[in-house]
Amino acid sequence: MKKWNGYETTQVRGEKRKLPVGGYVCKIIDANEEVYGWGNVVVIHFDIAEGPYKNFYLEQYEKQKGDKKWKGTYRLTCPKDDGSEKDERIKKNFKTFIHHIEKSNTGYKWDWNEHNLRAKLFGGIFGEKEYEIEGNTGFFTTLRYTTDTESVKTALIPKPVLLKKQATPVVETQIDWEDDSLPF
Repeated sequence: MKKWNGYETTQVRGEKRKLPVGGYVCKIIDANEEVYGWGNVVVIHFDIAEGPYKNFYLEQYEKQKGDKKWKGTYRLTCPKDDGSEKDERIKKNFKTFIHHIEKSNTGYKWDWNEHNLRAKLFGGIFGEKEYEIEGNTGFFTTLRYTTDTESVKTALIPKPVLLKKQATPVVETQIDWEDDSLPF
């Protein structure tokens, strides 16, 4: 085999540290409302606030090359206040998240300014999700639920979310029972 140019200076890939499933105290780094044609979303960037995985997403971000993306992101859909059943579920989800923030941050009261969520703590329950890229599958750890910082210590870990597998199509073959060439 022929040695290629720059072998000695070619960097090796670093081992990617994976966040284990479990409950973590998280800290909001930034929160901004984004407006889309279908509705609004509060995009919350967060990181792990304590323990051996403190600053997990910051470390990931700093190791990225090129177009960097913050991986610790939670998207909170804003209600449209249209009275629909779906909107009622969105309202419940939104208020539940705010309740977790208020319970985790003594003295904080939601004031309808998403920027004031910065530096607030909440409990994050992380589980695995299966992915497929170019025929290869694997699992990544993602924020599945939120809670308050006290309850996160005893939270149950959710089961992994698996990809929906497409069933192999059944091909029906019609047999001509009148065919004399059949061996029976």
